[in-house]
Amino acid sequence: MWRDKTVLAISIGVFAAYIGSSMVVPVRVLFVEQEGASLAVIGAMASAFLLSNFIFQYPMGWLADRWGRKRLMVAGLLWQAVVSLLYLVIADPLLFVLLRFVEGIASATMLPPARALIADRTAPEKRGEAYGLFNAFFNATWLLGPGIGSGLAVFGYQYVFIGAFVARILAVLVVMLLISEAPQSHSQTAETRRRVTARELLSLPLLGAYVLVFGDYLWLGFDQTLFPIWMHDNLGASVGLIGLTYIVWGLPTTLLSPVGGRIADRVRRSTTILIFGVAQIPIYLMYGLLSVAWPMLLLGFAHAGIYALMQPSVDSHVAASTVNEIRGRVQGVYSSIGLAGAFVGANGFSLLYEADFRLPLFVMGVTFGLCVLVGGLMVRKSEERGLVVGVMGLQRR
Repeated sequence: MWRDKTVLAISIGVFAAYIGSSMVVPVRVLFVEQEGASLAVIGAMASAFLLSNFIFQYPMGWLADRWGRKRLMVAGLLWQAVVSLLYLVIADPLLFVLLRFVEGIASATMLPPARALIADRTAPEKRGEAYGLFNAFFNATWLLGPGIGSGLAVFGYQYVFIGAFVARILAVLVVMLLISEAPQSHSQTAETRRRVTARELLSLPLLGAYVLVFGDYLWLGFDQTLFPIWMHDNLGASVGLIGLTYIVWGLPTTLLSPVGGRIADRVRRSTTILIFGVAQIPIYLMYGLLSVAWPMLLLGFAHAGIYALMQPSVDSHVAASTVNEIRGRVQGVYSSIGLAGAFVGANGFSLLYEADFRLPLFVMGVTFGLCVLVGGLMVRKSEERGLVVGVMGLQRR
């Protein structure tokens, strides 16, 4: 798969884009807190981002099908670059909420078209490996970005946002120069303009994926709202250690995602999802038992490795559950459901955190486990009914 220039170019483009995002993650909450934002404002920022990202996922997926995957990615990256600099000129903390809403719209322009492009350009029997490579590059941003951001923060938080601007401009150049998109034929263009039915978007295979991604994104809601505060205030972590936890997460996901991709092409995806999904449940529960920060490095390393072996199976299952002409819209719905989980996590876990800082982790572990079991069994049922393709010949077209 390393020889597939299209998949490699898409992966490099997303890597460049998300370096900018991951640089800011360890310091955004601390920066706005320094600027006078309360915990309520910080929670509202996360909610605004997740809400707008949720609302605009499907419209951006439709636009990717209609206007073009590459064009949408370039426009979104330029938008994100501008937003990076706007953080530095805001004086009223409440305006951070509006800025995060705008940033959420821009963020919706990246992953759905990128994932759809990979599915467009790879054969079903190779998609697990393709998504494994893609996930390796994506997760490498967490290996490098937080470390870069934490290093820049030593000189001042403002340098982190300037660095994010530069990274996104570089990503624009990578996407424009390296990614090629085959022109659509007349019949394909007509197909993208047809109305997509609810049955196509809510088939059994996709419903299983939606349940899985809802549970998966609960962590994102916690991460966007509470993770830095939990690490800093309750576990005693420094900004540098917070950044290191992201780096530790990025290392095994970068190295093992290609392995997970090869497994996804050789083993029933539902089997991989259930085994490695269930294996994550006790780690979530152990997070809730922590009183100091350093064990997060060990637990996060183990968690990331298990997650990397599961996720390519989910991605390739989604790609195998739909057709090319509406793939952007399906990816948009898939991302929207995930963001709904993140929204629930951001708001629900904030309430639980005020009662006891351990409660969000315990509830997240239980909820994630239920989603893995329900979603994984739905994927298994869809495989048995022959509704998806590309898993050891077990499915028929």
